[in-house]
Amino acid sequence: MANRWASPRDTVAAMGPIDFESVILYVSNLSKARDFYVTGLGLPVVFEDDIAIVVGNRSGRLVLHRSDKGHDERGIFPTGTGVGGAAIRFSVEDPDASEQEARERGLSVVWPAQEAVWGRFVVLADPEGRPVVLARMNRP
Repeated sequence: MANRWASPRDTVAAMGPIDFESVILYVSNLSKARDFYVTGLGLPVVFEDDIAIVVGNRSGRLVLHRSDKGHDERGIFPTGTGVGGAAIRFSVEDPDASEQEARERGLSVVWPAQEAVWGRFVVLADPEGRPVVLARMNRP
């Protein structure tokens, strides 16, 4: 019987996801979400501003993101957004190369590679329309 669990190195696409980075949850009330995840569950805060709060640790992160506002004029990701919406983010070495490879593979590129306050990224859409972010995160 074959091993059902492949090694992460066996399944990494040439596009280059290195690690799972975070799940982004869009919330209607950032303060209430903070109360639940930080005060209630005790998750440590990694980053916080008036748009998003990143909680978690090296094993995984959760981004609590306002569903009504983005960090700049781009707003929020155009697919899978709104209260209850979610996005998945993977770390990559080169978002620009990832975008080129995604286009070559016929994947849906929602936002081309670009800079943000938190890093450089490209947004794809999975078959259900959920955002899949391939990002090189800025690290302190």
